[in-house]
Amino acid sequence: MISRLFRTGFFPTSLAVRTVLLVIAVVAVAEVTTFSLIFQNRLTAHKQQTVRYIAGQVRLLQSILPGLDEKSRRRMENAEPGEQWLQLRPDDGRVPVKEPEFGFARLLAVDLQQALGEPVSLRYPGHGEGGLWIGFRAGGERWWLIFPIPRFRPHDLPRDLWMKLGIALAALILIAGLFVRGIVRPLRRLGDAVSATGKGGARRATPSGPREVRRLAERHNTMLDQLAQAEAERREMLAGLTHDLRAPLARLRVRLALLENEAERDGLERDAEDMERIVDQCLDFLRSEVSRPGNVEVLPLADAVSDEVARHRERGHPVNITVSEEAAACGVSIDRGDLRRLLDNLITNALRHGAPPVEVSLFVERSEWLILGVRDHGPGIPESERQRVLEAFVQIEPARATRGSCGLGLAIVRRIVESVGGTLELADAPDGGLDVRMGFRR
Repeated sequence: MISRLFRTGFFPTSLAVRTVLLVIAVVAVAEVTTFSLIFQNRLTAHKQQTVRYIAGQVRLLQSILPGLDEKSRRRMENAEPGEQWLQLRPDDGRVPVKEPEFGFARLLAVDLQQALGEPVSLRYPGHGEGGLWIGFRAGGERWWLIFPIPRFRPHDLPRDLWMKLGIALAALILIAGLFVRGIVRPLRRLGDAVSATGKGGARRATPSGPREVRRLAERHNTMLDQLAQAEAERREMLAGLTHDLRAPLARLRVRLALLENEAERDGLERDAEDMERIVDQCLDFLRSEVSRPGNVEVLPLADAVSDEVARHRERGHPVNITVSEEAAACGVSIDRGDLRRLLDNLITNALRHGAPPVEVSLFVERSEWLILGVRDHGPGIPESERQRVLEAFVQIEPARATRGSCGLGLAIVRRIVESVGGTLELADAPDGGLDVRMGFRR
């Protein structure tokens, strides 16, 4: 049943809630068991006490009734001792004819017969009226003792006992909650650290809480150290590899300049440019992995973007820029080198894989976001592929690999934007083309 609750989702998913519910369930079962034993014990004690009391009254009446005169007998019959005490009645037409069927009466009859050593008759009028009639013989006659209804069952537990039990239960739940908090809080912090690590944040966890949780946090930190070491070795290897490629490329360009065949020289120069672009992309990707210090100065974005656009225009690239009046005075905490790499990759991608002209825009959206947009007039990227192209080394067209592309351009852009707390969105431009929008908080 419990496993079915887990599978169907009706059971809480929180470890803290589950643990507290487990404690409450255990306490509730213990309390129910304890009270059941208490009530059973009280019922047994009450029955035994009732048997002794009635047996004593019967023996006393069996010794007294035979010697009484008629006047005294009538006085005893008419006495009204009250609803909590036994009443004596002669065997006449007022005696009920129905035998009792509830459990207390049957147990009482068996124990009375054993205590008196003679058969005992029981009658009950029903509907909670008149009480239980107990028949016995005295001096050759049958008499009846009426056992009042309030004495059928033991007295209820005192009200203050219920209050104390409730206070004890509340205190126990509070203590359990504090213990659960001491277990769940370190687990929650560890979960946050693992989640941040999965997003590239590499957050260390402070070992605390129970021994098993501390050990898990220590292993998480050890894993981070190992990952950092492996990442440093990979970065160093790639940086060294790309750096070493520059010298052969430089020598290749010198030799190309000495070639007399112009057609052959142009083809080899394009290959060299593609190789240089791949090397530059790898270096940019490695630089984008390096964490920037938290005190990066605020960069006037409109001026910086205008400078980069002007640099591309000087190289003959058809790039236009539009800056809104409100955005002209806005700044963003971003490194100028990162901004240059970001725009270089977007503009180059737009020219190589899209279609000119490239339009760069800067405007304010919803009063709190500064939007930097770069769009082209090419075929764009299918919506189903937009999330995938943001990953490193992903190319939606295999032919791009032969044109100096290694699938790092948008991955570099995404890393730079996310490093400053921005957002990146790929969308279709209204009249065709890819529209890349980057949002920065003002």
